[in-house]
Amino acid sequence: MMVNTKSLQRQLFVEMKNKLMTPGAISPLKVISNGYEYYSKPSNYGNIYYRRKKGNLSSEEVLLDSKKLARENKQIKSILLSTDENLLGYLVEKEGDEVGSLHFKGLSRNNNYQNEILSGVFNFLWGTNIHTVYYTATDEQLRPCKVYAHKMGTSQRNDVLLYEEKDHTSFVDITCTKDLSFIMINSNTFSSSEVWFFDAHHDMSQGIPELKLIEPRTFGLEYYVDHRDGYFYILTNAENSHNFKLVRTRIENHGKKYWETIFTVKETERIEDVELFQDYAVIFAKSEGLPVLMCYELKSSDVHQIILPTNLCAVSPEINIDCNTNIVRFTCNLPLAHETTYEYDMKARKLYSIRYKSINGFDSNLYTCYRTRAKASDGAEIPITILHKKSLIMNHNNPVLVRSYGAYGITIDPDFQLEHFPMLERGWVIALAHVRGGSELGYSWYDQGRLMNKKNSFTDFISVVEYLINAGYTNTSKISAIGVSAGGAAFNMRPDLFRALILRVPFLDPLTSMLDPNLPLTKIEYNEWGNPLEHEDIYKYISNYAPYDNISHDTTINDNLKQYNIGTSILVTAGMQDQRVNYWQALKWVSRMRIRQAKQFWPYKDSNILILKIDTDKGHFGSSFNNQSDRIGDLAFELAFLITQVQ
Repeated sequence: MMVNTKSLQRQLFVEMKNKLMTPGAISPLKVISNGYEYYSKPSNYGNIYYRRKKGNLSSEEVLLDSKKLARENKQIKSILLSTDENLLGYLVEKEGDEVGSLHFKGLSRNNNYQNEILSGVFNFLWGTNIHTVYYTATDEQLRPCKVYAHKMGTSQRNDVLLYEEKDHTSFVDITCTKDLSFIMINSNTFSSSEVWFFDAHHDMSQGIPELKLIEPRTFGLEYYVDHRDGYFYILTNAENSHNFKLVRTRIENHGKKYWETIFTVKETERIEDVELFQDYAVIFAKSEGLPVLMCYELKSSDVHQIILPTNLCAVSPEINIDCNTNIVRFTCNLPLAHETTYEYDMKARKLYSIRYKSINGFDSNLYTCYRTRAKASDGAEIPITILHKKSLIMNHNNPVLVRSYGAYGITIDPDFQLEHFPMLERGWVIALAHVRGGSELGYSWYDQGRLMNKKNSFTDFISVVEYLINAGYTNTSKISAIGVSAGGAAFNMRPDLFRALILRVPFLDPLTSMLDPNLPLTKIEYNEWGNPLEHEDIYKYISNYAPYDNISHDTTINDNLKQYNIGTSILVTAGMQDQRVNYWQALKWVSRMRIRQAKQFWPYKDSNILILKIDTDKGHFGSSFNNQSDRIGDLAFELAFLITQVQ
């Protein structure tokens, strides 16, 4: 079906690959520790990890090269140095898997653990006692639920079980406080937290460490803990702080009744992360869906904001391993530029750009990015981020790509997306629809798009498309969309609105999934979709919007729009190794579409096709980011589909 697009795919592949080229060498970001500089460089097969003695260019040594792993269809999930920096641990997964094998590499002559491998590992970290590594393991539903301690040089059979979570709606993670004082065991659902801690210096030869509980789990209470100078600093939604606040308490009085609130945000703002430093806590927040960074001085409680070059971007913390500093490093990812890395001196209040990479062959001055809003069916205002050429004419005839997510509180950020550039250069409009179900406008925005409000995600998506038509950007023969959560349901509700649709690893059969508690992650996701096994009203509600259950027997086109609509072409993608959304959801949906809408999709016409692309090797997250060419090839396939169907 796509053979005639091969030439276009090759052209798109070259265009995107060229965008990643740089005119000069870009120095890698370095993390300095114990007299060494640690850094990585990208390759076609993934990152190559290096270190060298500080200031000594000739001392560079390769710590780990991804090339051999890529040939075996494996990838590095995470990599961590032991606290004495003599051992390297790296977690390797086969593509599509979410648990892997933990390998070790000695970095000094006295350490040789090349043959020591731990299997079935989900996540890991080193203890401050360098002879111990801690890791999590999953159950048959892929739920991380156990925490083990492994003594280096011993068999995995002798590993000590420190914690096991019996609640099937909870998943477990392990973290270390930034000052390396405590190991934290975090047991979380989508609506509650429970955190245990123990001394990171504990010697396992002296027995199992004593686990201390911060605060027992309570439905609706979430909290995340770090430590500095005898205080626990806790990010929490306690006391109806749905958008989170920062509290602190002494170690000896760590229960909730002792928590002292030190920083809060407005109703339309949301705290996403906190980084502790010598004298400051840096708060990474969103206001109206756009990034805001604030510095809270620990002693004086003074607060000041880091002024960003632009707020139409995505901001994320970089690696900030040193807590004894007042320099924070973060990246600013823009929709029309590669990411820029900054360092900010909190005392001097000065911002420095330490790495910037221009986009090869792209003049960002010819394009614009701005925010507008569409009105939802119930009156709510939906933010839309729009990108296009400045020379755009509002003639109702521009090709448009609408993108959305709309679930789990995930925000769709205005950041660098490689696949946008070939479209923008061909005169397309890119519209990011910030529908309910994401948390762009705080917790209430997320809450209005889940459980018994889930339909808002789909109707918001439709309202955004209608706005783009009414505002003069386009018409129904020029609109395409990429959707994950909202796409299939929105198409069922308004098939007349879309010329082309891509459904990536789509959750198309939520009713069947939520009815089977033995499927991976089902119990954990009751907080997102509801439990139809126990509540009839939830069963009826999901069955009323579930994409698979609501495919009509005919395609009805609104007569007022019929002059534009020539049918919808749909590409559905899935991965056979996807352990989260089974590939058979896409297979079932396409099969039923071909039966119930035979007049629309059979026999095939150039103007409206329905194709299913299942990759036998890929998992939930698509092409491995370790293999750049595979990823760009997949994007070129999708863009060729959209361009040939719309333009």
